[in-house]
Amino acid sequence: MLLRSAPQLVPRALALAQQGRIAEAFDLLTQGIEAGDAMAAATLANWRLAGDPIRRDLGAARALFGKAAALGLAEAEPIHIALLANGAGGCGRRWSEALALLNKRQATDALARRQAQLLAAMAIDPEGNPLALPQREGLSETPQIAVRRGFLSGAECQYLADLAVPLLQPSVVVHPQTGQQRRDPVRTALFAAFPFVIEDPVIHALNRRIMAATATAYEQGEPVQVLSYVPGQEYKLHSDCLPPGNNQRVQTLLVALSDNFAGGETSFPRVNLNIRVAAGDAIQFVNVDARGQPEQLAWHAGLPLRSGRKLLLSKWIRAAPLDLSGPPGRPF
Repeated sequence: MLLRSAPQLVPRALALAQQGRIAEAFDLLTQGIEAGDAMAAATLANWRLAGDPIRRDLGAARALFGKAAALGLAEAEPIHIALLANGAGGCGRRWSEALALLNKRQATDALARRQAQLLAAMAIDPEGNPLALPQREGLSETPQIAVRRGFLSGAECQYLADLAVPLLQPSVVVHPQTGQQRRDPVRTALFAAFPFVIEDPVIHALNRRIMAATATAYEQGEPVQVLSYVPGQEYKLHSDCLPPGNNQRVQTLLVALSDNFAGGETSFPRVNLNIRVAAGDAIQFVNVDARGQPEQLAWHAGLPLRSGRKLLLSKWIRAAPLDLSGPPGRPF
């Protein structure tokens, strides 16, 4: 029988995996979990999440993060809660269970307490869907461009800003020929992304609000990003569409998280439209025409910032659900 705290177990399993001895590594971690080793559970959860070196299974990853948390690994519980809340990969949302675990964390976790307070202030149904939306104000028919005033509350904006700022990194764009992400002077802002593994219940509820506003399914949405611009930074004229053959980005929704800056308007020069909104207001637009082809009139820019700091939520929405199946051909 392995001891609960067997410090050599996980390094040994990792060494076996590096040697290509995946079955032995998998069995060793499984034995560790049966013996009560929280790090073994977390390691196998991460393997299931990444699809490397074994098959991706987000439902199994979620259960393993829950096991690791139950065995005393506190940092595994927020991931478990996130995966319960969003049901990523088709493993089924368990919203009520996520909220119950979140509420238990409030006594010892200030972030969980803040999340619970934000959720309590939202007008949502028992599954986290919005009960109402701010009115849509159309600004252009071709391309379709609209705003929704007060889409996020001030507290929601501040929450996203507080989470994002420590995670900011240089932005990338998708290369139009290769489809690979790369640095490019067209986009000089910093960004922070919130993929499903760190999409806490607050962010998930906001994603469901975006889903309702755009009449799309949650599974069509790319992870929320928060963009940060300081004076001189910009996002030059571009299309949000992807190269042909990809699951196309059909809609974009932007929300201002701050408004104490000068410059930085969202500009659609081909329809002579510059948009400046207050913090919490959303801009939404369609990137494709009636045939699903890139809409040339929807090219837009984030104009250079002159002063202050611009923080912006950005959400790209695809034509079909994202493929979260993971790399093919992995064992187990």
